[in-house]
Amino acid sequence: MNLRLLGPGALVLFAVLVTECLARNEEERLIQHLFKEKAYNKDLRPVEKQGDAVVVYIALTLSNLISLGWYDTRLSWNTTEFDDIDVLRLPPSMVWLPEIVLENNNDAQFQVAYYCNVLINPDGYVYWLPPAIFRSSCAINEPEDDKSYKVEWIIIDPAGFTENGEWEIIHKPARRNTYKNIPMESNKHQDITFYLIIKRKPLFYIVNIIIPCVLISFMATLVYYLPADSGEKMTLSISVLLAQSVFLLLISQRLPETSMAIPLIVKLPRLLRMSRPAESESSWEGVLPRRSSSIGYIAKAEEYYSVKSRSELMFEKQSERHGLATRTTPAAEQLYSEMKPGVDGANYIVKHMHDKNDYNEEKDNWSGIARTVDRLCLFLVTPVMTAGTIIIFLMAT
Repeated sequence: MNLRLLGPGALVLFAVLVTECLARNEEERLIQHLFKEKAYNKDLRPVEKQGDAVVVYIALTLSNLISLGWYDTRLSWNTTEFDDIDVLRLPPSMVWLPEIVLENNNDAQFQVAYYCNVLINPDGYVYWLPPAIFRSSCAINEPEDDKSYKVEWIIIDPAGFTENGEWEIIHKPARRNTYKNIPMESNKHQDITFYLIIKRKPLFYIVNIIIPCVLISFMATLVYYLPADSGEKMTLSISVLLAQSVFLLLISQRLPETSMAIPLIVKLPRLLRMSRPAESESSWEGVLPRRSSSIGYIAKAEEYYSVKSRSELMFEKQSERHGLATRTTPAAEQLYSEMKPGVDGANYIVKHMHDKNDYNEEKDNWSGIARTVDRLCLFLVTPVMTAGTIIIFLMAT
């Protein structure tokens, strides 16, 4: 019973192994036919005549991939003779490869990252998709700007690109350069320069940087509406300054370092941070000094002002100096000694009230000056900030 079941199973296994061996032999026979019988030499260009050019199709994308395709008639075969093999996969070291080099490379990496297998079709079309990253450089002027990247290839024919979320390709002209002083046999006799004109999509920067920066900056104008004696003027100014510093730090981290040009997006926070810090009120301790008059005889007249009140002069026996009295009675002396403390207290109260009135008058004067300066700064800073923002956006467009 077991032998009966084993027989059909062994027959099926034998058929599968034979089929696999035949398929493997057909592929090996095809490789022998192409490389041994046809004497394929990978160092020779795939052309029938010496003067013919090899057309190489290259496709570049912003996702860091590169695909190459060309026709090599020496690698063509008839599918009916080799068990309908329609694709042959070989290592790239076995076939001829075009020399694709980015001349204005800035990272000294001229080779692909991984040499994957090439795909060969029966008609001789060779397709190669090696992953590669090519880095070039250009001048920047952020953020809403048009850039023209110059990418120089020795052999290239761009076939397409993929849509990118940050950049928009506006135009991609090409120019062929021929150097007559270099022999035609050299691969440097001619090259092709492609100009990739791209424009940044500004939606990310507008929503996340520009709009918050403008709103925070225009909050600085509220400083000029607050009262002059309010401590919130300084608090609001410092808060706006710190917020702008954070945004400027975020911008500097996202932009590449360069000294050739100042990015437009960096100019915006520097312009919008033009807020005058609020000046705090100075503490009034003691008596304010008397302001001297600057008008001629009034200034001289201040020298003759009496520094003592009449009540004080009464107790210093000034009357004797003027010959109004020759002596003072004991009763008058006792009266003077009893009245002097009351008179001194009244003089102190009067002097304090005068000082307080002078202080309030001085405070009102400075408050009026502060309000005037605030209104002046408001009418000066707001148009400057608005005009500067509009000019920066017009420069970007």
